[in-house]
Amino acid sequence: MESLNDLLFELSNEDRLKILFELEKGPNNLTRIAKDLDFTAQGTSRNVARLVETSLIRRNPDGEYELTPYGSVSLRLLSAYEFVSRNRQYFLGHDVSVLPYEFINRLGELNASSFQEDFIANFAYSEAMMRAAEKYVYTIGEQFHVNAPPIIGEKIKLGVAFRTIFPETVVPPPGFRPAASGVERRTLPSVKIRIFMNDKEAFVGFPTLEGKIDYTIFVSKDAKFRRWCLDLFNYFWAQGKPLVGAVPNLT
Repeated sequence: MESLNDLLFELSNEDRLKILFELEKGPNNLTRIAKDLDFTAQGTSRNVARLVETSLIRRNPDGEYELTPYGSVSLRLLSAYEFVSRNRQYFLGHDVSVLPYEFINRLGELNASSFQEDFIANFAYSEAMMRAAEKYVYTIGEQFHVNAPPIIGEKIKLGVAFRTIFPETVVPPPGFRPAASGVERRTLPSVKIRIFMNDKEAFVGFPTLEGKIDYTIFVSKDAKFRRWCLDLFNYFWAQGKPLVGAVPNLT
């Protein structure tokens, strides 16, 4: 516990944290660190000495300071706390415990994202993502996208792959007719998150504390963000039951 307290104490200092993020870009010397961060030479020297003492950084043979492997992994883990703390109000009302544990540990990969809460804008955004797809569109959701079939039909002709995961209890809107072929569908007993992604961008939304999907989402084109979403989609896809034949509950 003492080592953890020491680490948290060092990371709680804003100036030392800025130095760590600066060194994440690459090795640097005291003079350039102070100049790049607009710090005093004396303050920089003092903080660098503290970071060396706690093994977060080290001095290399060229006389520059760099992250140690311990410092590097500490920063990577810190990114998850940064993501959660920056979106504190959201996570006070939403539940990520529905995720597999390994994906909770990787929440820092969602850091380079923006938050969107306008339902109509988000609905239009998913439609635009389908139109922009060149390789694939993968989705997890509790309902069909009512405007999707014509877009899907055109995109399938262009070689775009579609995969979607629904809950077993999905009920299409009255009169809705999904794309007849070319879409791979699987079902799960329940769906508690929302993912929509193509080969360029992605968004993800988590359930409220009451277990409902409220369509507020995090959006990004960042590679780490998209990889997290793709890995989570594939995790649930592997668990899903292939839906062969007619869509259930179709009226």
